[in-house]
Amino acid sequence: MTLIAALLLSVLVALLITENYGYGYWMISRPIFAGPLIGLILGDLQTGLIVGASVELMFMGVLPIGGSVPPNAQIAGIIGTIYAIQAESTALGITLALPIGILAQFLIMLAWNLNIYLVHKSDKAIVDGNTRKMELLHLSGILVFFSVFFVSSFLAIYFGSDFVSRINDALPGWVSGGLEIAAGLLPAIGMAMLLKMMDLKKFWPFFLIGFILSVYLDLNVLAVSLLGLGIAAGISVISKSKENTETFTAADSTSQNEQSLLKKKDLWRVFVRSFFSMASINYERYISLGFGYAMVPALKRLYSDEGEYKSALKRHNEFFNCHPYTANVVLGVAAALEEQKAQQGVITDETIASTKTALMGPLSGIGDSVFKATFMTIFAAIGAGLALNGNILGPIIFIVPNVLLNVLTRYFGVFWGYKFGVQLIAKMKSSDVIQKFVQGATIVGMMVTGAMIVNFVKIELTAEWTSAGKEIMLQELLDQIFPSLLPLVITLLFYFALIKNKKAIYWLMLICFAIGLIGRLLNII
Repeated sequence: MTLIAALLLSVLVALLITENYGYGYWMISRPIFAGPLIGLILGDLQTGLIVGASVELMFMGVLPIGGSVPPNAQIAGIIGTIYAIQAESTALGITLALPIGILAQFLIMLAWNLNIYLVHKSDKAIVDGNTRKMELLHLSGILVFFSVFFVSSFLAIYFGSDFVSRINDALPGWVSGGLEIAAGLLPAIGMAMLLKMMDLKKFWPFFLIGFILSVYLDLNVLAVSLLGLGIAAGISVISKSKENTETFTAADSTSQNEQSLLKKKDLWRVFVRSFFSMASINYERYISLGFGYAMVPALKRLYSDEGEYKSALKRHNEFFNCHPYTANVVLGVAAALEEQKAQQGVITDETIASTKTALMGPLSGIGDSVFKATFMTIFAAIGAGLALNGNILGPIIFIVPNVLLNVLTRYFGVFWGYKFGVQLIAKMKSSDVIQKFVQGATIVGMMVTGAMIVNFVKIELTAEWTSAGKEIMLQELLDQIFPSLLPLVITLLFYFALIKNKKAIYWLMLICFAIGLIGRLLNII
């Protein structure tokens, strides 16, 4: 690849990956979508589909929950696709995705640490009342992420491709075959991570139902997810018939004054700015500066006094960490509280701070468990299943629902959070709406995970022997007793390992490679 081509491709890669933190969280950098996109640009869409889907499955349950920074699926999928196309080996691209993802983990940690400097510079800008400087410092985080990803991508693309090609040509058959086996085992780590997050101990019957539907009735992930949705809805209907629940309407809200200081256009600006809330994410205060950045239009409208405006900016630049979608509910509630403070003065700084703290916990849980671990996973699994068969609809089925979820949750989060204020969350808690929603999503997620093990975790024993003149194949014998037993057992073993040790993921990756390489060398897998 020429220098110019490598530079241009690196710019594209950096722009794609930066969206995961810098702008919007649109999911366009996920392997299932970015892989085919890179493949289309490089003239090999089919390889992009296969590698992207495979890496997506590999990292299915490896999610940045809370403040953790796990191996990065986005960089792994994109660079893995580029390597696969250049080396003309999908297996090599898939397996190299893992070390790439682990190395990328340290790049992201570097960017997070660099952003701490931006937050401290913003403190001084807030004291000076320099809103413009504060905003520019926050948005500079996008440049930090882009620079880190551009430099690393360029080095990997320009200097790594020839080296990877030479490795591919020099690999003996048992190594390349072992890598393919490892690629089939690696999705089990993702499934195990999902089981851990979705409470397998409590919801195991639904996991078992999904597995049985797939292994014995040969239902695909989409069919199982629809059945899971029906079961969850049925359970909800039965529960409603046994209890009297209150309906929350706009009439219930008493937190709003008859005359609002905030205009609809102010809330629209908060909504638009929320797409950049993670630009300066850091280890010290996480997305505090992004929260304050989004609140600026509302605060400018509410506080004409410079001292009060500075105080408002300062209290919103304290520690805050929440899923970027559900954080908008907190933005809406905070705007409502700030309006009450500006009008009546009865709301204190402590009230606003404590409310934000109280809300960000449960809302983070919903965002992580429902949106990340369930919603995204379901459509990623469906899309990956299609993409592995070379169907271009795979990435489309993944990206469209996720983009809609991004926009709608942010929009309604701001406007409903503002309209109903704190009472929205209080009513949801008192009527168990949140619990029921999470329960239904978990039921569907468990069933889908059970089906995904059958569809995506691949391992077959090749051992065979002759008895009484009849050839006996161990894999066929196991299938007669319990189909897909090995994928199930391996996934559950990985699950128990993750329960015992949070850092077991690195050992499990090595175990997958060891099983593949040794099994192929001994010709038993």
